[in-house]
Amino acid sequence: MNANSTKFSETLHQAATPLWQKSIHHPFITELASGKLPLTTFRYYLTQDTKYLAAFEQLHERTAALLPQSQGDLLLKLAAGSGEDDQRNPMLEQMNLSLEEIQKAPIAPNNYAYITHMEHQLSVNPAAAVAGLLPCYWLYDEIADYWKNQTSPVPVYQAFFDSYQTVGFDTSTRQLIDLVNDLAAASNETVRQQMMTAFLRSSSYELGFWQMAYTHQTWSDMINNPA
Repeated sequence: MNANSTKFSETLHQAATPLWQKSIHHPFITELASGKLPLTTFRYYLTQDTKYLAAFEQLHERTAALLPQSQGDLLLKLAAGSGEDDQRNPMLEQMNLSLEEIQKAPIAPNNYAYITHMEHQLSVNPAAAVAGLLPCYWLYDEIADYWKNQTSPVPVYQAFFDSYQTVGFDTSTRQLIDLVNDLAAASNETVRQQMMTAFLRSSSYELGFWQMAYTHQTWSDMINNPA
């Protein structure tokens, strides 16, 4: 990476810091760490996040098809190699949460909006689509790092934090950061702004994901609380 591309990733991180700090200290996360989060709330989260991850993998594939082959191959490798599924499946088993039950559950509004936002980036610019994927890696990596010195008394909650401290996930995160930097270095200012917008909007939806899970958001909430 050259100095300019490195600076771009740092600029992304700096711009998202207020949102990420709210995520790191959101009650959903702090109660996971303390063990106070109700298991029903974590079950809701796992249901919605499993739905999200299925779409997330497809977004990698669709974005990869728009990139030069070497970059697209890297994105496909990241989708398959982060190890997140291997870490997630034991949590689903511990919560007695079947894929059939997950599939039957309606997708929550924030989850739907987050996925739709990232699908929109495919029509904006491939580089923006890649930037929109990054917060899901980088933010989770930072959350795990922040809470690494505290052990949750609930084993499945600790497994959540541990799953994002693996070498595989950290490597995938760093590789995607490098790809975003490389794309930014080859782009003009208009595209870099599109990348920034995609990154910040994804960061906003990440924050909304914790709140969505914490309140067990439903579509009726959108009628009763449209704001």
